[in-house]
Amino acid sequence: MTSLDLFAQAEAGAQAIAPRPVTTATQAPTDIQRRADLNARLRGMIAEGKGGRLADATPPSRSVRARDVRATPVVRRPQNTVRTSTVESAATIAPPAYNPSKARPLSAARGYRAPRLDLSTPANVPGDPLACLTQAIYYEARNESEEGQAAVAEVVLNRAGSGRYPRDICQVVYQRNSRTCQFTFTCDGSIGRSPINMTAWARAERIARSVYAGEAKALLPRSSVNYHANYVRPTWSRRMERVRRIGAHIFYGSPLNGGVEPGAEAPRAPQGLTFVKNDAIERAYAMLTAPTDKP
Repeated sequence: MTSLDLFAQAEAGAQAIAPRPVTTATQAPTDIQRRADLNARLRGMIAEGKGGRLADATPPSRSVRARDVRATPVVRRPQNTVRTSTVESAATIAPPAYNPSKARPLSAARGYRAPRLDLSTPANVPGDPLACLTQAIYYEARNESEEGQAAVAEVVLNRAGSGRYPRDICQVVYQRNSRTCQFTFTCDGSIGRSPINMTAWARAERIARSVYAGEAKALLPRSSVNYHANYVRPTWSRRMERVRRIGAHIFYGSPLNGGVEPGAEAPRAPQGLTFVKNDAIERAYAMLTAPTDKP
């Protein structure tokens, strides 16, 4: 019998239920006696006004739940955003134009492949040293850290001031001979092959201006005029003093055993007659030509 049945009996006036039987210690109460005892206690609770405790809790309807969910404010976590400085968002040096005809077809080959160098086509050398320095940073180290990009710019400036390379920055960047070019991007078709990433280009320009003006902290010695990527092993690296590795680039200093840096002009041998001052010869000549007192 459920609680609802008991409530119906109470409202109908079924109040003449036998009182609770007295049981002895030796006689266990039967199920009828337990039920009668429970009904008596329920009637007493109803008479005292405690019948609300016997009602089942009504679950909230689905519409109430949906309304409560809509009313609850939803806190969304902000997504990660890349912060770009105002300096890097606007470049003042125009990048090289994109030439779709130079786009390289996709290849399934993996690993490093030596690029094909075009040494017959004349290079289009810019006239602005900052533009050449920006190109060198972008095409040689745009995927490197800012230290790695600044180190590449230092190598260019060290070459221009060494006296063993061209003194003009653009001539240093675009220097080539009949066999190779000093900076590969100037003769392997990299310029104009793909659209310029303006964020990376503006960053390269900012670093170029800082290094060119002497505002950046020096990362390499002045003798460092050579570097190469860590996935190649040029023959000249065995003849050079290794000074530092930054990211994917290894930088070198002075040549070992008095050698010559790759791409540097060899010291010129003196041409023509060489005059050497000799004090002993001058004294002997003075004695021979001096006047004597003898008649």
